[in-house]
Amino acid sequence: MIIESYLPTAPDGHHYEIEKVSKLVTKVWLVRDEISPYLDKEIRTIYCFIKGSKNPKVHQPKNAKESYVKSYCELVDLKDQGPYSLFIPKTTSLIHLL
Repeated sequence: MIIESYLPTAPDGHHYEIEKVSKLVTKVWLVRDEISPYLDKEIRTIYCFIKGSKNPKVHQPKNAKESYVKSYCELVDLKDQGPYSLFIPKTTSLIHLL
């Protein structure tokens, strides 16, 4: 299975990295091409988790270490998703409260 072929086009100045976590779990990271001059390291964010082998499913990340149990979409539908991350914050902005 070639996960790279199912990913959306990375934003300018970024690329995706695939990390095999276990036999059935793969992490997809979005990585900035430039090293941060302030942090002296690369800037990366978790894009999604892919679980399964015969019929892989895409899962939204809770954080960089774990995903939600319920699948978000099929692997073939991943190309139609936004390019930055499938992570959706569960906090409410103070701006919306005003």
